[in-house]
Amino acid sequence: MTEPAAEPKSTNIAAELLEFQRKLQACKSLRELAFVAVNEGFGVLRFDQAVIWQYDMRSQVSVEAVSGLAEVSPEAPYVQWLTRAAVHFVEAPGQPVVATALAELPESLAEDGAEWAPDQLLHCALLSPEGAVLGGLLFARDEPFSEIDRAVAQWMGAAAGFSLWAWRRDYRPVRRWLQRTSTTRLLLGVAFAAALLSFVPVRLSALAPAEITPVRPYPITAPVEGVVDSIKVQPNQIVAADEPLVVLNDTTTRNKLAVAVKALDIAKADLQRAINKSFSDDASKGELNLLDARVREKVAEVAFLSEMLDRYSISAPQGGLAIFADSEEWRGRPVQPGERIMVIADPSLVEVTVYVPPEDAIQLELGSDVSVFLNVDPLSPLKAKIVQTSYETITMPDNSLAYVVKAQLGPGFLPRIGLRGTAKVYAEKVSLGYYLMRKPILFLRKSLGI
Repeated sequence: MTEPAAEPKSTNIAAELLEFQRKLQACKSLRELAFVAVNEGFGVLRFDQAVIWQYDMRSQVSVEAVSGLAEVSPEAPYVQWLTRAAVHFVEAPGQPVVATALAELPESLAEDGAEWAPDQLLHCALLSPEGAVLGGLLFARDEPFSEIDRAVAQWMGAAAGFSLWAWRRDYRPVRRWLQRTSTTRLLLGVAFAAALLSFVPVRLSALAPAEITPVRPYPITAPVEGVVDSIKVQPNQIVAADEPLVVLNDTTTRNKLAVAVKALDIAKADLQRAINKSFSDDASKGELNLLDARVREKVAEVAFLSEMLDRYSISAPQGGLAIFADSEEWRGRPVQPGERIMVIADPSLVEVTVYVPPEDAIQLELGSDVSVFLNVDPLSPLKAKIVQTSYETITMPDNSLAYVVKAQLGPGFLPRIGLRGTAKVYAEKVSLGYYLMRKPILFLRKSLGI
């Protein structure tokens, strides 16, 4: 009764081994091969954990995959212990397949591994067709491994070793060169390659804050000293020519005009009375010139106050977009003559204003390219050409300094006035070495005062 049951079991193991080999051969990358090797062999060999490792291009042990883990971190203590264990199994004399208990390992390995590894370990070396060790498969579980388990593990290791050797053929010459090249020659080669790359021409560029601004905006300023009574429009509202925009409080001037009108009436009455008396009184004739001058003075005062009163209402000189912050912030705010309240701009005429910090200033020429990455759509840069650059810096609202660069947008999408983003301004071509070292050199000059 025992023998008939053993044949199907042997047949199942053979079929599982062939299926395991087929999955290894179907792998499309080294990473997939490592994953299959530690996760697809449980039907052939029972284990609690499986690990595959290989020699990297510098002949150092590299743990590639651990069963049940999606990623392997080289800094993890368990992975570092696996690296030391792999070195021990390869350096220890013995057969390609070694089964041992955790307690039989060297004392340092046994003590450190007691926290993570099961009691029984089975290591199978992964060999190339020439017999060179490429890596290893390590199986772990609580029960000891039998002779059949060792044979199965050896077959699994042979299949995995051949597949690993086939994938590693692509970079075997590079690996041999790295093994034969001393550290000094390697560093010299890297330095020589870096020196060659430093002469590669690249285009010098700088990043700076940018804003979409109107072309030739018309400023609306306070014509007289006063207090803002009301703002008749809303921010970003389209206004027509001669439409009322701002009304200033005119109470003081209106009262002064009323007093001046009364004074003018009195002056006129005094002049008329003097004229009537002058026909019979020679003394009144001498007062006529004085009273006439007083009347002309009062007429001029009334005319001046009337003209001033008309200025307390500000209208739009042209149609366009009213650009200002908030109407409520202006209500009740005192203004001085010439103080800007808002601007009127044509929304179809816009440009890019770039504020280049002095530490990022480069030699910019008219017609140079500018790429604008707006915050609302950073994946769709706008193209522009420089049309104006400032020779002096201005003070920004945050008290920093910046050069102002104006750029004209190309045809296509018309952005809204006020949008902000980052602009990349381009200058002449320079070497890659200068491009990379420009900022460090500038920092050293500032630090050392050169």
